[in-house]
Amino acid sequence: KMMKGESPVIGISTEIDIPERIAVKKKYVDAVVQAGGIPFLIPFTDDMQILRSVVSLVDALLLTGGGDVSPSMYGEIPLSKCSGICEERDEFDYALLRFACKQQIPVLGICRGMQLINTYFGGTLYQDLPEQCPSDVLHKSLDASVVSRHNIHCRVDSELYRMLGKKEVMISSIHHQAVRKLADGFKATAFADDGIVEAIESVAVKNVWGVQFHPELQAVEGDEAMKGIFGYFIRRAKDMLL
Repeated sequence: KMMKGESPVIGISTEIDIPERIAVKKKYVDAVVQAGGIPFLIPFTDDMQILRSVVSLVDALLLTGGGDVSPSMYGEIPLSKCSGICEERDEFDYALLRFACKQQIPVLGICRGMQLINTYFGGTLYQDLPEQCPSDVLHKSLDASVVSRHNIHCRVDSELYRMLGKKEVMISSIHHQAVRKLADGFKATAFADDGIVEAIESVAVKNVWGVQFHPELQAVEGDEAMKGIFGYFIRRAKDMLL
């Protein structure tokens, strides 16, 4: 745990999609470092005692992107377009979120991380936007090497607005699932032009936020609005300890 005046330790959830590897994309780490946090990769394990202990060591939790959350987590049968389902990782992330909320430390969910927060608290997801909610907004590029960019509109009565400092921003988008039924105790704070929810924040529990886009990609390139998300998150982690 950090002492007064030190940088907060930010626990970052890891992926297990590469066989024999526990990994995290470097830009999450870079964005945390850039914002003044100390990144701490939380190793994947199904040992709940270890996870509880690890979460007790960090000052905030960052839930990263990755494969689809299993529809079984919100009581649905998977559609054919569901991919990268890993129920072990869902259980791992749920455990991290549960322990973080018990400790009342700040939680930021990015992409899959936001979807996971929504389903954990009782919401549901569109399993595949092109099939269930077709629109002109490209939420995921058809070319895997290209990140889709589109505009979002932010509610001014939100913490996201305080993070970004503006109502409209261009974001980096790599998802084919999205919030369908919003979890109780949350409000949607940003939307794409087609109405898809792009950010959520808890009104029932303090300091739990999710963004459907990938702020780390633009933050590390110097985008001030996206840096604002990580800066705010890390300031809140610091505030908890003062």
